[in-house]
This record gives sequence, C-alpha cells and structure tokens, in this order.
Amino acid sequence: MIVRVLSVHVAPNRGAEFHAFIREQGLPKIQAHPGLVSAHVGRRTEGPDEFAIVVTVWRDWQAITEALGPDTSEPYMLTPATGLVTRATVEHFEAIDLPALPRRDEATPAPDGIDLATSAATG
Repeated sequence: MIVRVLSVHVAPNRGAEFHAFIREQGLPKIQAHPGLVSAHVGRRTEGPDEFAIVVTVWRDWQAITEALGPDTSEPYMLTPATGLVTRATVEHFEAIDLPALPRRDEATPAPDGIDLATSAATG
C-alpha cells in the first residue's frame, strides 16, 4: 500500500471555504476510485495561520496513477491556483505492515495505568 500525504497552508480567511471544498468536492471525487483504501483529513492552527493534511492510503502505485494521473507528485485539485491554499506539497510513503490494533472498550484499563481520558484532554 501507498500512503499519500498532501500538506497545505490554507489561504488567509478561506478556512470555511477550504473545508466545504474538501467535504463537498475533494473527498467525494477521490472516494469514487476503487483503489482508495482510506482517507483522513486533519487541521491545525498557529495563530491566524491554518494548515491541513489530506492523508490517503492506496492499494498500490497503479491505483494512484489511475485515480490521479501520471504525475502523482503534484497536488490533486488543491493547488494554489484555487485560491484556497497558499502552499501545497505531496509526499508518498510505502506503508509498513503492522499488526491490527486490539479493540478496547472504555471499561478496559489502558496499559501501564495510563488514564486515556486525562491524556487525551491534556495532550
């Protein structure tokens, strides 16, 4: 599998438009491709600046190129030309096979006495 990470600096005062674009156009368009395994979007702010990532996992390189075209090193749809971002970069990583995470319910204590509720709230 291939992990594709699109990192963007959201244009000033365009955060709401950026998020609407992701929800209404960006994600539906890539989710239509059968080689897509998963997609995740994250954001962070630093003062007035907003940054976002779109992390997609693809079955293989062929799936990415069929979906995005031959130049996979370029942003897909979210380019500075849209006016929604001032910078966009793409990186690809080969996924590392890891064992599945065990499912835990909230009643099961965390390992080593870690309080997950407190850790999540403070970290």
